[in-house]
Amino acid sequence: MTVTEGDIITSLQTLTTIETIQSGAESEATPEEGTTADLLYAEFTELLDQAEEELANDLTRLNLTTVSDITTKRALAYLIGDYLQIGQPEWNAAKVVFNQDTSVSRFANRQGSSYYYNYLRTLENAQKADEDYKERKAGVFIT
Repeated sequence: MTVTEGDIITSLQTLTTIETIQSGAESEATPEEGTTADLLYAEFTELLDQAEEELANDLTRLNLTTVSDITTKRALAYLIGDYLQIGQPEWNAAKVVFNQDTSVSRFANRQGSSYYYNYLRTLENAQKADEDYKERKAGVFIT
């Protein structure tokens, strides 16, 4: 199986806060359809290209020659989700205050608060683990 755009879209909708994504067919329709989606097709394809390149570089850095399709689509979805979060004004804030009485503290850097970087750490740990652990670890398949 090869990971398709449709697979990534499904993972984005499942694993991130992105609910609607314009499809390629909707973007090419006349008149254009799906223009109120959370993520337009042109933006999605640009972010996907960037994410594929970053993932390839990270896998090379980790000395992982191949990973499963499931791992690939999850990593790409998490990375695109992170790219979209970076666009938010408070994406890198150590503490976000909603009013005088309510605040949320979190890691103060992308690597600490990123689903993608946490997933990469899981891949690194799985790579270092014994063969039995690699088979048991849910959701991470290193081949």
